[in-house]
Amino acid sequence: MKETERRLEEVKSDKRPTTEESRKVANVAKEFVANLETALKAAKLKAAPVVGGSGAKGTWLKGMHDIDIFVCFDYARYKEKSRELSEFLAVAVKKTFPRHERLHGSRDYFKVSYNGYNFEVIPILKIARANQARNITDASLLHAVWVTKEARKKPGLADEIRLAKAFCKAQRVYGAESYVRGFSGYACEVLTIYYGGFLKLATAAASKWKKQIAAGKKIVVDAAGHYKGRDPTRELNEAKVQSELIVIDPIQKDRNATAALSSEVLWKFITATECLLKNPAKSQFERQDVTAETLAKKARGKSLIIIEAKPLPGKEDVVGAKLMKVFGHFLKALEENGFKTSKSGWEWNGKKAGDAMLWYALDKKVPEAEIREGPPLDKTIHADSFRKEHSEKKGSPVFERNGRLYARIERAYSKPQQLVKTMIAEDEYLKDKAKSYWLK
Repeated sequence: MKETERRLEEVKSDKRPTTEESRKVANVAKEFVANLETALKAAKLKAAPVVGGSGAKGTWLKGMHDIDIFVCFDYARYKEKSRELSEFLAVAVKKTFPRHERLHGSRDYFKVSYNGYNFEVIPILKIARANQARNITDASLLHAVWVTKEARKKPGLADEIRLAKAFCKAQRVYGAESYVRGFSGYACEVLTIYYGGFLKLATAAASKWKKQIAAGKKIVVDAAGHYKGRDPTRELNEAKVQSELIVIDPIQKDRNATAALSSEVLWKFITATECLLKNPAKSQFERQDVTAETLAKKARGKSLIIIEAKPLPGKEDVVGAKLMKVFGHFLKALEENGFKTSKSGWEWNGKKAGDAMLWYALDKKVPEAEIREGPPLDKTIHADSFRKEHSEKKGSPVFERNGRLYARIERAYSKPQQLVKTMIAEDEYLKDKAKSYWLK
């Protein structure tokens, strides 16, 4: 354990922003907020911009270039105009930052590049209690207040949260987007605060969580103690307790902060914590690039298919969901055509990463023909129908074996590359999922 703690201290130092970097981020954010505030006043909007997200909580990782700005609209004045906040904000954003992108969400928000940083400008109602929220984003600043307050109770807890985030990012289990279904930044913060540190969280995941899930039990984390002595799974909406890990939102007791977490991703996290505790290394906190070379090493003895896809423009969650469907579509087609997949996966690190990479490791030996089983000979009508069906097909001779009919079906594709090339050229399903595809 001492070796693990030593490694973690090294990682903390690597992930903690420098004083100079912190000062630069603070100054750029302050300047951006001042410009936006001027525009809001000029538009006669009763709203104030503030820094949110990890920037407000002090839990951001070194090298961060994404800053959330929440524009808080006066509750009394705008509570009945919740659906119009994006339109109100658009006036101020357009005037101050002509080069911006409007993104669709539960409320539309805006993305602005400014002095080397990416700002997301999000309209919310300024609320004092979670039950005042008219939209899921309205509670965002309350999350920041809770995390900041709790993190200050224990020196060094912000660094522990950075460890959790860096680890999840490196293990590809970070992000609540539909194409990831992993841990959100807020979930990482709540879990780390609840367990009192990243190492304690990792230890709990590798032991307690694993045993509970194996026993068919759900893991419940209630950091604010909303359900003392009670089982929240009996009180929460059924849709909110489908995940095996239930993290009760400290400021919204009827919300599960890990509702989007998939079982596959949870197990991936648990397995990664086991590896960390057995053999700690700094590399476990660094996302390793997936390349054709690294995939070739993993797929030794297999036939490796790599497809690259150029994403469509749009909101990252939507674009990612489309790419995930493309991955599944190719996988299904390969298997339906007799190409057995031993390993497969896909890689896309968000819009900043460019093209997506889909890969499939296939068994090298694929029979030239499929032997399709038919009906028993004594089922005359069915047997005649089977004979007729396959006699009309070229290369589908029918034969008998142990009182049953069989047909030898020649495969449409003897090599997976042929199938993939045909799909790229002709498959209508793929055309609205990405701009283009090519086989590497």
